[in-house]
Amino acid sequence: MQALNWDEQRLLWSSAAVNVWDIRYNTLWEGQDWLSYRLPANIFLFAVSGSAYVQIDDRKYYLKKHHLLHAGKGMGMDIMPAKHEFSFYLIYYKATLPAVAAGSAVNRLLAESRAFDKVYPIILPEPGSVHSLIRRMYEEWRQSGVLVQIRMKSMLYEMIYELLSQLHHSKDRGSPSDLVAYALRYIHEHYADAVTMEQLAELLGCSSSYMYRLFKAEIGKSPNEIIIGIRMEHAKRRLLTTKLNLRDIALSVGYSDVYYFSRLFKKQFGVSPLQFRRREYGTDALHLSPSNASVSSIVPAGSLSYNRNVNDNHYHNEGERQLILSNRPKSSMTALVMLCLSLLVSACQTNNNANSASEGSSAPAAASAVNSASATASQSSETSSETRVYKHKHGETEIPTNPKRVVTAYHLGHMLALGVRPLGAATYILQYSEKAMDTTGVIDLGAPLNLEVIAGLEPDLIILIEAYLEPSGGYEKFSKIAPTVVLEANQDPVKDIRLVGDLLNKKDEAEQWIKQYEDKIAQTKERVLQKFGPDETFTILNVRSEKLQMIYRDRNMGGNIIYSYWGLKPQEKVLTDLINGIDDESSYLNISKEAIPDFAGDHLILASDASAEDAVGQLLDSGLWKSLDAVKNNHVYRIDFDQFLFNDPIFAMKQVDLLADVLTRKQ
Repeated sequence: MQALNWDEQRLLWSSAAVNVWDIRYNTLWEGQDWLSYRLPANIFLFAVSGSAYVQIDDRKYYLKKHHLLHAGKGMGMDIMPAKHEFSFYLIYYKATLPAVAAGSAVNRLLAESRAFDKVYPIILPEPGSVHSLIRRMYEEWRQSGVLVQIRMKSMLYEMIYELLSQLHHSKDRGSPSDLVAYALRYIHEHYADAVTMEQLAELLGCSSSYMYRLFKAEIGKSPNEIIIGIRMEHAKRRLLTTKLNLRDIALSVGYSDVYYFSRLFKKQFGVSPLQFRRREYGTDALHLSPSNASVSSIVPAGSLSYNRNVNDNHYHNEGERQLILSNRPKSSMTALVMLCLSLLVSACQTNNNANSASEGSSAPAAASAVNSASATASQSSETSSETRVYKHKHGETEIPTNPKRVVTAYHLGHMLALGVRPLGAATYILQYSEKAMDTTGVIDLGAPLNLEVIAGLEPDLIILIEAYLEPSGGYEKFSKIAPTVVLEANQDPVKDIRLVGDLLNKKDEAEQWIKQYEDKIAQTKERVLQKFGPDETFTILNVRSEKLQMIYRDRNMGGNIIYSYWGLKPQEKVLTDLINGIDDESSYLNISKEAIPDFAGDHLILASDASAEDAVGQLLDSGLWKSLDAVKNNHVYRIDFDQFLFNDPIFAMKQVDLLADVLTRKQ
C-alpha cells in the first residue's frame, strides 16, 4: 500500500469545507460484541482503551489505545475486540472542496486521489491532546442547536490541525536522545498532571521498560524520579514566593494528598515543607501549622477540607473520617487524650479519699470512664492509620486499608472468590457472571456506569478498568464520589486475584484460593497427561460467524490452562505466530477460513456459542474441515464459548474441570 502524502493532506484540508454528521462513543467486548456495517460517511476512529482488529474492505489493521484510523464513505468496516474490550470514538464527517481554477493543485489532487476517501492509520506522537479534544467534541455534540454545529466544525478543524502539526514535527524525533529530550519537555509542561510511565511510553510509541532504560542511560534517573524532582522544585519555589497554604501548593504540583506531598518533599530536601518555610522566613511554627487556620497567613480562613472546591480523588462526603483527615498533629491529639485521662483519674482518686462510703458506686463508674476513654484513644490511633497510598494506572490514591463498601465494574468474580460481596457491578459483567456465581444483592450499575447510582451506594472504594472511565466522564467523575483505582484486566486468575487481594487487604484469602487452584491443576494435569503423548499438538479455534474465526493463544478460552498450566504442546504456528508472535494486548489471531489448516494441530478444541451454530454447521460440512487430520482422527473437542470467555477465579476453577472432562472423555 502506497504511503500517504501528508503534504497533500495538508493542502486538501486547508481548502476543505466540513460538516460533522455524528460523534459516537462505543465499547465492544470480546466474545459478546463486534461491529460490522458500511460507513455512511467519512470517519475518524480514535481508540480509547483495549485493542481490536479493524478491517476496512479487504485491509486489516490492529489498533491499540490512542491509535487513530481514517476511512471513507461507503467502505465496509468490521471491528473485533482483540483483548477483553475495545473502547473508541467515531467521528462521522463530510468534507467538500470548493470549485477552483482548472489545473490547480487542489483540483489535481481531487481528481487523482479521491481526496478524503483514503484509508490510513495514525500513531500520534502526543495523543493526549487529541484525546482531550475528541472527548470535548463528544460531550458538546450531545447538546443541540445551530451553535453546536458551528462549534463542531471549528473543533474538527482544530483536531485536524493538531494531528497534522504533530506528524509534521515528529520528523525531528527519532534517536534515543531526541526521545528523552521530548519526554523531558513534556514532563516540564505537564508536571502538575497525573503523568505516568505508561503515558510517557504511549506518547513516544515505546514500551515502559524501554522508556525507563533510556532515562537511566541518558540521565541516570527514572522518569518517575524526574517528575517528583520537578514537582518538588516548583513546590519549593511556591513556598518561598507565595503565601499559599500547603494544600493549595500540593494541588498545584499534582498531589491531592497534602500529607503524601509532605512526605515526598521531606524525602527530597530532608525537611518538611513547613520546616523549610520556617527556616527561610524564621516564622513561628504555630503560625505555620496547616491546622491553625485562624492565625496562619498560609492557610485561608475557614475549614480546611479536602472536598471544598477541589477536584479531589480521595473522599466524597464532608465530615467522613474526620479523625483520619484531621490536620491536627497526632502528637497533640494524643497529649490531649492523656491529659483528659489524667484529670479523670485524679478526680476519681480525690473522690475516693473524701468519701469512702461511695467507693462502691463511683469507682466502677470512674473505671468505666477511663476504659472508655482508653478505648477511644486506641480506636483513634488505629483509625488514623487505616488508609494507605495505592499506586495504579491513574496515579496514586489514598484508599481505606480495609474497605467495607466497594463498587467494582469488572472484578466481581475476584471479589466473590475472596469472600467480599461488592455493592454493585457493571451490567455486562453481571449478565455473564450470574451463570457461574451467586450475584444476589449486587446492584446493576448500568452501561455506561451510572454515577448517581454509585454515589447513592456511598462506597468507600471504587475499582474500575480503563473501559468504564470514558463513557461516564473520565476518572475525575468517579474520584469525586470515593477513592478510585483503575486496574489492568490481566486475564490471569492467579495474577488478578493477588492484585485484588492486595487491594482489599485479603492477601491470605487470595493465597488460599491460589493453593486450591494449583491443587486442582496438579490433579487434572496428571489425568490429562496420561492420555496424550508429549509431541501431540493442540489448537483452540473459535468460530463466531461465517467470516470470523479466531485462533486463541495461552491466555483465555482455556489457553492458559492447556498451554501454561498443563504444559500441552501448541501447534507450531500457534506458538510462533500467536504465543510468541502477536502483540501482548491481543488474546487471539483473527484468520480466514482458508487459513484454518495452517493452524490446526493434532487436537482441535472448538469453541462456539448458540448464536454461531449456523456458521459452525457450514464449517463442519465443508471439505476444508473434513480434510483436517484432527477431524479424521476424531480429535475434535467442543466447548461452550460463554463458559470460557472470562477467567476470573470462579470461572477459572470451573474451567479446569470442564476441560479435563472434555479432553479425557472417550470419543
